[in-house]
Amino acid sequence: MIRPEVVQQLDCPLFGLATSWIITRQGKPADSLEQVWREFRRETWPFPTVRLLKDDQKARKLREQANEFYRKNSTGEMDRVLRMYNEAICWAREGSEEAGMGFGNRSAIYFKMGKYGRCLANVELAKANGYPEEKMEKLEERKRKCLEALDGKKEEVAGGKAEAEDVMGNLQLIETKECGRSLTSKKDLRVGDIAVMEQPSLVVVEPEAIYRRCNHCGSMNELDLIACRSCVSAMYCSEECREDAYNIYHKYECAVIEDLKILFRGPKPTRMFLLTLRLFWMALDVLIADREGFLKKYQENLKSYRDPLKVDLRKDLHLHVLASDEPDTSSDLTGKGVTQFVTVLMYKVAVEENEAVPVEVRKNNDCLLLGIIYKLVLLARGICDQSKDDLTCFYPLLQMINHSCAPNAERLVTAGLRSTILAKRPINTGEQVTICYFPNGSTDYKDKSKRKALHTEFECRCLGCTLDYPTLSAMKENANLRAQLDGIKSKTGDERLKLLEDFLQQNDDQFPQRELAEAWNLYKQERLKDF
Repeated sequence: MIRPEVVQQLDCPLFGLATSWIITRQGKPADSLEQVWREFRRETWPFPTVRLLKDDQKARKLREQANEFYRKNSTGEMDRVLRMYNEAICWAREGSEEAGMGFGNRSAIYFKMGKYGRCLANVELAKANGYPEEKMEKLEERKRKCLEALDGKKEEVAGGKAEAEDVMGNLQLIETKECGRSLTSKKDLRVGDIAVMEQPSLVVVEPEAIYRRCNHCGSMNELDLIACRSCVSAMYCSEECREDAYNIYHKYECAVIEDLKILFRGPKPTRMFLLTLRLFWMALDVLIADREGFLKKYQENLKSYRDPLKVDLRKDLHLHVLASDEPDTSSDLTGKGVTQFVTVLMYKVAVEENEAVPVEVRKNNDCLLLGIIYKLVLLARGICDQSKDDLTCFYPLLQMINHSCAPNAERLVTAGLRSTILAKRPINTGEQVTICYFPNGSTDYKDKSKRKALHTEFECRCLGCTLDYPTLSAMKENANLRAQLDGIKSKTGDERLKLLEDFLQQNDDQFPQRELAEAWNLYKQERLKDF
């Protein structure tokens, strides 16, 4: 095994240690998880537990640094100033003078930015959190100026959780041996119709973004965040998100959050396991409340949770994920061994050394809990979406959409968190909604041999592969379609959008064509402005 002092220096100690362990076993996994767990020694993980408590002195120092930065950069970089104040607020004890001063200073920034609604909200937070009486007159004057500026007008506040359009009623999940689970449309969809739209059911914020995003929903909320009452590494966009997070998983996470930063240190994919750990804590919470009820669902009725359209995802998200089929690890024994070690180390740090987990809960449940973490670790890569730079997200419906090299829909990549799938071709009632899993991996850009190299974990039987569609570069120009498209390109605005939509709809029987691909890209660029 790697020496402890070397492990401490690794960029990704979790997988560095796991790799070292499986090498000592010559690539062979243990006979069982329980064996790895029994043989594991705490000194193998050379990091002591870390508990960071609220510290008003540190909060004051951070706030003064923010003040100084603001004085030197008063004409710009307001987002950076707000992030600095957020860090100070996160370190301050709730209700302390330092918390009040942090909110008061933040209110001044929102006032300068003309965000009067935000300013007023922070004035009230300052007053509720020990803002010093001798400074109250200045705070009240700022409040008065905000009210004058608003003068009865309702300020439009950006951010928060955008409500997804209700399209779930138009979807149906089917499950077949050939395709597994897949989403189908219950009605005919035209080109441009929204096939699927959803907010993430679970997010994990990257360490560098903890003072600019809500730890629960991922919203930036114009950096108007409130801190966890106990730890210094989680902020929230609202009281609702703070309470939801605490009740669902953060009451377990909070006690070991600094240890988890070390455990999941490394490249972004490592954060997948923090997301799956949150799913584990959801399961643990139900087990603690009603062991018999949980076991009945987990051991007897799990299949009934496979359809996300029929599951209460707020309450049973963990069961929906656990109802998924485990990936086949029989041909990758080394990978299986690494997964065993990762599971046990996660269990040691997140459960055994976690004072928030009752000791009596582990009695007679260790094997059960280890098995749940193991399955979630196996499923991590398949359920996590990391298309956002500073977030790892779980979209339950997105995971049900099957791949096609010649898809009838496409996911729009937008600035917000909402995942939107648009129909790029007509989709008939009962037809699967499909997307291409790989950037530039469709028949438009890669021939069959190159596409096979992308989807090594499954055999693609889509029409693009079956009929061996040519790439765009190999297609000849269609003079009739080119003339139509050139005419449309001379138009602007809504007229152009509608003509592109009709062009794609009416000429789909000629798919694939270079002109259809060009028309879709033009249409997509216009539609992106709506999201």
